[in-house]
Amino acid sequence: MTQTEPAPPAGRDTLMTTELVPEQILPKVMTTFGLTAAYVFIICWVTGSSVMAAGGWTAIPMWVLGILTFLIPAGMAVVELGNLWPGQGGVYIWATRTMGETWGFIGGYLSWVPVILNAASSPAVVLQFLLLAFHAELGLTTSIILQLVILWTVIGLALAKLAASQRIMNIVFVVYGLLTLTIFISGLLFAVKNGSATPFSWAEATIPNFAVAGFLYGTVLLYLLGVETPYNMGAEFLSVRKSGPKMILWGSAALVAIYLLTTLGTMMALPTDQIDPVTGVIGMLDVAGFPGLMEVCAIVLAFIIIVALMTYQVAYSRLIFVSGLERHLPRLFTHLNPRTRNPVTAILIQGVISSLILVGLYSQSSMANVTIYLQGGLSTVWLLSGFFFLFPVIIARRKYADRYADEQFWRIPGGMTGVWITVAVGTVGTIGGVYYSFVTPWIDVPTATWMTWVGGISLGMFALGLTVYIFGRRSAHKVSQEDALAHLAVFDLTGSDKEAEGTDK
Repeated sequence: MTQTEPAPPAGRDTLMTTELVPEQILPKVMTTFGLTAAYVFIICWVTGSSVMAAGGWTAIPMWVLGILTFLIPAGMAVVELGNLWPGQGGVYIWATRTMGETWGFIGGYLSWVPVILNAASSPAVVLQFLLLAFHAELGLTTSIILQLVILWTVIGLALAKLAASQRIMNIVFVVYGLLTLTIFISGLLFAVKNGSATPFSWAEATIPNFAVAGFLYGTVLLYLLGVETPYNMGAEFLSVRKSGPKMILWGSAALVAIYLLTTLGTMMALPTDQIDPVTGVIGMLDVAGFPGLMEVCAIVLAFIIIVALMTYQVAYSRLIFVSGLERHLPRLFTHLNPRTRNPVTAILIQGVISSLILVGLYSQSSMANVTIYLQGGLSTVWLLSGFFFLFPVIIARRKYADRYADEQFWRIPGGMTGVWITVAVGTVGTIGGVYYSFVTPWIDVPTATWMTWVGGISLGMFALGLTVYIFGRRSAHKVSQEDALAHLAVFDLTGSDKEAEGTDK
């Protein structure tokens, strides 16, 4: 630091509770490969390829546009911020450090709330693939009961040790790749023999058509959201600065490959008017595959989605844990299981809220429609969280200029010019995504109906956030920070953990 530069404000670099405590009590188990797998499971919902393929060949330039205007800017922003503040909580820490505590809570909440909506809608997707595999139909009541069973099976898996969850992710990640190749190769072979079922057009395949298919842009961004989420577990990375950039690079490459290959495979095997918006990506194997392949792959994909939901529950529960540490929520939410080191209360409360939403909404409309309504609301709310990792990069460059000068870590290339371009592109993409998620129906319903459902779901999530902030903060502040952390300070190891520590030594 030169003599002309002002000294940093007193207390600026004092560690937040969530930067200090998790580092002391949570095991570092997340490897680069494990993080890459988690990144893909959090972001990649291959059912999005069904929706995109139903839009025809214009889906391809929409995918490319979404990658360029959102995935790449978001990825670069979170890598820089994750390197600057490699702690538990991700976007909450980044927004708090640059924009203040209240904005930190808002950013963290907007990033967290999708797990509630996703967990309420995705069990229906799992069930639809299982019904496809067994060629069955169910009544609404039975469907809701089975969805709750699926949801709480996921919650049970999420309560296991993170190391055990990581092993499951790693194995299923390989299976995901094999399934992707199966879908693409089957579609390609069908097209070689019979011609593409969705007639090919150079114009549609190279130029995004917003006039006809603008809704696809909002859909694309929904299926690219979640770049920041693995950093919720920052204290559990083996090395944030080494693994973070590799996770974003390799994970994004895998993500793009899965989406593009499965979208292409589906379009080549089925005409657009025959592509189911949920199960089409597997249903195409009934035409392009050999007998029994579709049924087997439907069961495989149902299991993949269950593992993805487990990954969601694990990663997002860390934000509730962080809110408890920072006293936005009562001490109860900082409870860790002594054996698994998982925030049990946080995982359970996520399951309870999602169950209530699932029962309340699915009893009012068809399973397929509500699944898409929830995804529209999820997209609208989640996209807003992007501002809390885009704008902080600009603020961090100015407010923490001394750290940028003194420390070596990956940052957006091109200096402030590169930062402004990255943030501007990401912001325009985010605003476009919010607009097309809210005003353009993703299914065949009137625009007013779509906006009512999506707007109502979004407002409900904002109301929940306001309630959590007011009452959670009030309750938490009745207890001093020292008392709130007392149980963590005397965190007891179980016998097996002590043995493991002895072995490590």
